[in-house]
Amino acid sequence: MRNIIIICFVFICSATYAQQYATSNTQCQLDINDILLEQSFDIDEPISEEARYIFFEMYEGLNLIYQSDSNDQKLAGYLNSFKETLQKASDLNLNVSMFQEDIDNISKMTQ
Repeated sequence: MRNIIIICFVFICSATYAQQYATSNTQCQLDINDILLEQSFDIDEPISEEARYIFFEMYEGLNLIYQSDSNDQKLAGYLNSFKETLQKASDLNLNVSMFQEDIDNISKMTQ
């Protein structure tokens, strides 16, 4: 029983802190809560939870792209996934201006 509780605790902690903060790979160095405060909606609104997951995806995608070698066969998939995440952000009308340098860097890679 004790082991199950420990496993659940570790899982919850890792899920809570997974990619919530920027890494040295990304130009945007804000944490997710700071990004949510820059949005046009209140952080307590229901849309905030969906936006949070989109920003998690953005950080995760950016890290995968930046850590990949330019000859990596998976890079094209990472780029497409990041574009889809940007589309989700656009569909929700999210402010992604804090990621603009990263978006510009990704655009240069795809040219």
